[in-house]
Amino acid sequence: MGRTFRIFLITFFFIIGLVAQAPIARAADSLTVGLYPWVPRLQQFQDAISTQWAKVQPDVSLHFLTSDEWDGGYHMNPPTNADVYVMDAMFLNYFNSIGSVDLLQDDEVLNKQDFFEYAIDGVKNPSGGYLAVPMLGCANVLFYHEDDDAVASAQTISALKQTLKTCTFTSMVPPGPRGLMIDMQGASTAACRYIESEAGIQGTWPINLPETIDPTAMDFLRTMMDMTSFYNATKAGDNTYNRGTWYSEGYGRVFVGYTETFSAMSAQTRAATKIKPFPASDNADAPTMFYSDLIAINPTSISRGTRDLAVQLANVIADAQTITASIGPGDGKDYPQYLMPVRPSVFDTLSKTYPKYQEMKEMVENSNATLFSLDSNSRDWFDAMQDKILAGTRTDYACGCDIEAIYPIPDNARAGAICPQTCASHGGWNGQWTNQYPAAQNGSVCGCNTCPPSVEQEKTPRAND
Repeated sequence: MGRTFRIFLITFFFIIGLVAQAPIARAADSLTVGLYPWVPRLQQFQDAISTQWAKVQPDVSLHFLTSDEWDGGYHMNPPTNADVYVMDAMFLNYFNSIGSVDLLQDDEVLNKQDFFEYAIDGVKNPSGGYLAVPMLGCANVLFYHEDDDAVASAQTISALKQTLKTCTFTSMVPPGPRGLMIDMQGASTAACRYIESEAGIQGTWPINLPETIDPTAMDFLRTMMDMTSFYNATKAGDNTYNRGTWYSEGYGRVFVGYTETFSAMSAQTRAATKIKPFPASDNADAPTMFYSDLIAINPTSISRGTRDLAVQLANVIADAQTITASIGPGDGKDYPQYLMPVRPSVFDTLSKTYPKYQEMKEMVENSNATLFSLDSNSRDWFDAMQDKILAGTRTDYACGCDIEAIYPIPDNARAGAICPQTCASHGGWNGQWTNQYPAAQNGSVCGCNTCPPSVEQEKTPRAND
């Protein structure tokens, strides 16, 4: 055997050995996916993604995790068996710091020119590449009637308070077109609103998460509470979008929610409703915080040999065609989910049939849009601060509450006897009572001067029943 031939054999078997040790691009016939579960029609996302994925990888099936297995990152870390997962952007840097994010190279994120700047810039890695692929956007939006010029011109929370006034109702559902409806039920929700107020105070982003309560930011949160009722802010209703339903029925002057709440309104109300970013401070030039759902690659996919497939799937999920099918009409509904895309092209496609998408796009373009992504200690900060912030929003609440009467009230004379007893442990009776819906949900109620000390808390800031 000649020397040249021996060298050839040695080189050949060396290369074969390297190939045997290298990850195989398709080591498995399926990928495990954790979608963000808190959307109106999750099944529609799964169907749209599966359809588009089958066009490029028909032999690789998708297994979707349940909300019990992946909650978007609020209380769970990414499951090790997930190849791809969708998180709330606020935890991006935290998940990166614990090694749960695999860096994407510049050429691995497709159609970057079709992302809004706030979304694609917000996921850039400082030293190059991208930490995730943007999927959807979300913001705290103020819904108001198109002819309500006073609300339209209120650019700060103090101006809004001057317009709406305070303590205009004390029931869960306003007894007419008055006041603000807003969700302040969960600790994480209150903490997010607190951070938005703090961003307005500091006038910049990112901010240093304060280790102690900033009294100015807390005053802004209490202002939000004073414009609504204790029950509307803190008591869970039938689902996340009930404030939109009540508004559509003529209750409440304005409400705060996400754009997907349009799907809970009547077509007539939706057409006559305007939206704008909800001001969380008195800084009219404050950054507008846009929450986002981000698609990340789990580093565990490398050892499984599925990383290349995972990158391909992330781009399929974020593709304009997939997103349009995911959030447009579907799942037996003839109207879209009114979720906010992060690609202008998707807005343009949907706005041809659903004009609200043009309004939503203009809101993004005309605001100081900033990705709500916190630093790497975000989970620890939430754990340490959110309960304190929630308690602070409810301290010394000034407006009182409606309390279900201990006996049915037939008239004013009986109210004078029943309501003082009903309100004895709630700061006394304020002289008001009613049997009328919606203030009275199940019989008679009395107006009491103080509210119950606590109520249930939601699981996530963007939960959906």
